[in-house]
Amino acid sequence: MFKKAAVLVVSCGALLVGCGPDPQAENEEIISNLLEAGFPADDILVADDAVYVGRDAHVTLEASREMLQVPLESAEQYRTTNLVGSSVTRICVNSTATFDSYPMLSQGLDLAIANYNERGLRITFARGPATGCTANITAQTTSGTGGSAGFPSGGLPYGIINIGTGLNDYSADVNEHVITHELGHAVGFRHSDYYNRSISCGAGGDEGDAGVGAIHIPGTPTTAVVGGSVMNSCFRSTETGEWTSSDNTALDALYGGTVPSCSSYNFMSYRGQNGTQIRCSCPAVSGGVVWGTDLYTDDSNACAAAVHAGAIPSTGGTVVVVIQPGQSSYTGTTRNGITTLSYGAWGGSFSFQLPPAQSCSSYNFTSYRGQNGTQIRCGCPAVSGGVVWGTDLYTDDSDACAAGVHAGVIPATGGTVVVTIQPGQSSYTGTTRNGITTLSYGAWGGSFSLGR
Repeated sequence: MFKKAAVLVVSCGALLVGCGPDPQAENEEIISNLLEAGFPADDILVADDAVYVGRDAHVTLEASREMLQVPLESAEQYRTTNLVGSSVTRICVNSTATFDSYPMLSQGLDLAIANYNERGLRITFARGPATGCTANITAQTTSGTGGSAGFPSGGLPYGIINIGTGLNDYSADVNEHVITHELGHAVGFRHSDYYNRSISCGAGGDEGDAGVGAIHIPGTPTTAVVGGSVMNSCFRSTETGEWTSSDNTALDALYGGTVPSCSSYNFMSYRGQNGTQIRCSCPAVSGGVVWGTDLYTDDSNACAAAVHAGAIPSTGGTVVVVIQPGQSSYTGTTRNGITTLSYGAWGGSFSFQLPPAQSCSSYNFTSYRGQNGTQIRCGCPAVSGGVVWGTDLYTDDSDACAAGVHAGVIPATGGTVVVTIQPGQSSYTGTTRNGITTLSYGAWGGSFSLGR
């Protein structure tokens, strides 16, 4: 689940020049305002004379006062001033000399910037010093192994991300994850599990939305899971640093821009950058040379491969290409009207982020007779039964999901299968496997087999 930040964080330094404010008194007012706004006391943290909610989102005095000024009845529309405005097109992230002295932090920052730039958003990031900046963020160090930032105000991203020096003992991928996360706060994202931090942290409760603290982003899940988002509250030592499909949906919803054509990319130039994700667009697809299945050689026609993989229909669309290592061999198959070729060893590959599979029950597999070798990816709910004839090769009017369990491709709890169209057989033998009993039958005009 993704939430737009509805906590405004603004710099009040200019308002306080010459005022000599008492930091303790300010913090007491901020905490009082947060409690009045509905934030739980156990998710308000004071560190280094600053107040945070959700453990890593800085809240200033002015921001806490603004939360109390918003009428509850308009909370669901409170979303404009806490996003980066259209006048911001290039955000420069300027790391301090101390930050740069930690190699994993420095590498993680480069990878995080690449994460955003590969999405084809209307905002881009650059590592400073750079020219053409329409907004700036300072990347600086703090103690520990976490990070912190704040939320946008006045159409500008929050100006600072703090990254713990303890992260230098973690992988570049983990640093990429944490820095991508903090930049996410700076451009307006809440924790995806803000309503129950224990989902990713193992402990902790509701950070609170106070009716204005978080706004659901359409198209993203309404429940969070471990590993489901870069914006989960806590990270694991196994993080890859890459966006999930839900992250991509959220980014596109808030900051989507013109998506470059897949044909404009030379994916071979990304060799060695395994896991890198590139969002690009495809026109209607009528053909193209492709080698492989699920993993494709990196000189394959990406749009034809995307149709083959089930990432887009033949009418075209937007895909996310994921750079993968080279393979010792590639197997050609026919899927979704695209026939790919087999090949031997090749130095680089790519795959695709796939949308949720269409339900297997929505397909009439008998209509595919004669299209032998065609593969159809589809999804199955939990399986409690279903009529199936055959073993390994099933009649094409069999229940595909029950057959998938029988074949050992998915458990009874369900999952995704690949149905391969096969010729009819002179007979089918019934057996019992994995709690599913199939039936025997004589000659039938079409069959299918199941795989992953």
